[in-house]
Amino acid sequence: MKSQYIHELQAGETVKDIFMLTRKIMKEKKDGGSFAILEFTDKSGSIEAIAWDSTIDSVRTASVDDVVFITGTVNEYNDRLQITVQSLKRVDGKNIVPEDFIPVCTQDIEKVKTEIKVYHKRVKTKCLKDLLAAFFDDADFEHLFYIAPAAKKIHHACLGGLAVHTLSMLKLAMHIQSVYPFLDLDLLITGCTLHDIGKIHEYSFIKRIDMSTQGKLLGHIVIGHDMVSSKIRNIKDFPIDVRDKLLHMIISHHGRLEWGSPRVPLFAEALVLHHIDNLDSKVAILQAELAKNEHTHRAWSDHNNPLERELFLQ
Repeated sequence: MKSQYIHELQAGETVKDIFMLTRKIMKEKKDGGSFAILEFTDKSGSIEAIAWDSTIDSVRTASVDDVVFITGTVNEYNDRLQITVQSLKRVDGKNIVPEDFIPVCTQDIEKVKTEIKVYHKRVKTKCLKDLLAAFFDDADFEHLFYIAPAAKKIHHACLGGLAVHTLSMLKLAMHIQSVYPFLDLDLLITGCTLHDIGKIHEYSFIKRIDMSTQGKLLGHIVIGHDMVSSKIRNIKDFPIDVRDKLLHMIISHHGRLEWGSPRVPLFAEALVLHHIDNLDSKVAILQAELAKNEHTHRAWSDHNNPLERELFLQ
């Protein structure tokens, strides 16, 4: 595990730790020789670095997205911290701990897991209970579900983010169904739980959150639809009408064709699922903006692209 994180570094400090190399620009000096402008990243942020002649050979052997062990000194340059690299060595991928480089959700994931299981126990419809068990009794699936992020950047972009987002949606679904009791709570619980499961394959999250090849080609809606369809085929006598409703909820949960859903929500539970999903993601974006500006004493945020507005911070 790392002992030094970027947000803790101070000018004059010696650095001896692992970081991810996220930028490398090789340059030639006017009087001969080479130097490199680098960027190192961990879960707490990024910092610029510079490497001179003595370390250029080792820098040439490293590629962007490699994890490297560096030694160096923290200096101030143009009113920003910068590391002067004295040595650099690539680190074997087997020794990488994702939590060192990817933000981890602040919620206790074991507690989140316990709460989600409570909601699953409320499901009485046998075919839906069997479907949830087919996923969550699979140890490999469960591990991925509780470690996966919900997004690359926009909302819940942290290890465990998918589970945290799912739990929030389950809580919202319970309250909404208490106001609109005609809603099928079993269908809502199952839809909330499974609507985003394609994200366990849409993203890679070893050194940083990024789109996987499968994610780029298919996206989590298609991946999730196929995952659920495959499990349903193995459940004897799964009702066709329930199957079609649940699959529709998965493919329509973005709510609009221009937002990536091949269908818009066409019945009550699908419409509620979309709005729950949208609400929780938007509130999470707002919370992240508030946290970013917590110590700035600003009245307004910068323009928030996902929300398409400035936010009042007071």
